[in-house]
Amino acid sequence: MRHLICLTICIAFSMCLSAQAVELQPLAGCAIKVFRGINRSHVWSGKVPVGCSNDIYVEKRPSGIFVTSWVSSSSESGWERLALSVAMGYHEVANRKSLQQAEGDISARTARIGRCLDSILRVNDPLECRDHATKTYSAGDVMGIEYNRSIWLDDNGRHVVVEYAYGDTRPATSPEPADLFGGPPLPPGTNLDVHIIDTN
Repeated sequence: MRHLICLTICIAFSMCLSAQAVELQPLAGCAIKVFRGINRSHVWSGKVPVGCSNDIYVEKRPSGIFVTSWVSSSSESGWERLALSVAMGYHEVANRKSLQQAEGDISARTARIGRCLDSILRVNDPLECRDHATKTYSAGDVMGIEYNRSIWLDDNGRHVVVEYAYGDTRPATSPEPADLFGGPPLPPGTNLDVHIIDTN
């Protein structure tokens, strides 16, 4: 009986963990919708795309446009966050054909990193990915422990980085993935005429 209970717990735990990797594709899809919107209007609206329930953060960097999308949840035991940061060059966002190719690349790389995340959560094996883990202790006004793991493909390819973080710090306020941000977010209505910005 004890063996059956342990097996049931393990199966349920594995199902929860594998769901983390599955959630990456919707995050990638929402980031792609942001790039498509900028391609059409040359403006970052500041609005989360239709059909997306996650948070969005858009940055303009010298190498291109970076979009971070994430979901977070809180419970009595703490909080959990899954974030995805992806980038496109200005020339990719400016050209419809290049945009579609970049979208395919983002989806493929996200799927590969998703398999790595699933393996990390199951057996602590990053497979083909590189990863970096941190554990932070907090004391004082906010107390508890925070765990943060960043995962990426170390092949000099496109910037696609996943962050999986959780903790029991209080208050649990669905924190942002600040480690993935390179600068301040673009405010709503920011003009992004990618044809002018693109130097290629």
